[in-house]
Amino acid sequence: MELHQLVRRYQHAINSIYRSLNNVIKKQVHSDITVDQFTILQFIHQHDHCTSTQIAQYFGIGKSAVTASTNRLFDKNLIVRHRDESDRRIVYLSLSPTGEKLVIQTENEIYRIVGEKLRHFHPTEIEKFIFSLEKLASLMEERKE
Repeated sequence: MELHQLVRRYQHAINSIYRSLNNVIKKQVHSDITVDQFTILQFIHQHDHCTSTQIAQYFGIGKSAVTASTNRLFDKNLIVRHRDESDRRIVYLSLSPTGEKLVIQTENEIYRIVGEKLRHFHPTEIEKFIFSLEKLASLMEERKE
């Protein structure tokens, strides 16, 4: 199969999954939280007391984009900010109780929906797929460096 066709198929599949997850998040959250904002909330949930710089580095995006997103999340009362006691320039982010509840509920809904779809695959198919996707991700990371 031709490389261009494979890349197009990959892009189509990833975009379709992204749109579906976006719809799940919109239905679950009932607000204007985007997938990108939700992934930032998940990162904060997994790395409590992280900084905007850490988020920007992890996602490979500009600090200004993270600041814009975290400002929106703060305005929605989904995150809280804590200044470092020894260096007031450093601001740590963590989830508010509302943000924590939102992440847990939305993740549970995503797990339920994706889990229903994964039942159509044999566990070894899922393992091979995830291994291949992780391998591609690793190769793409090498290219960035």
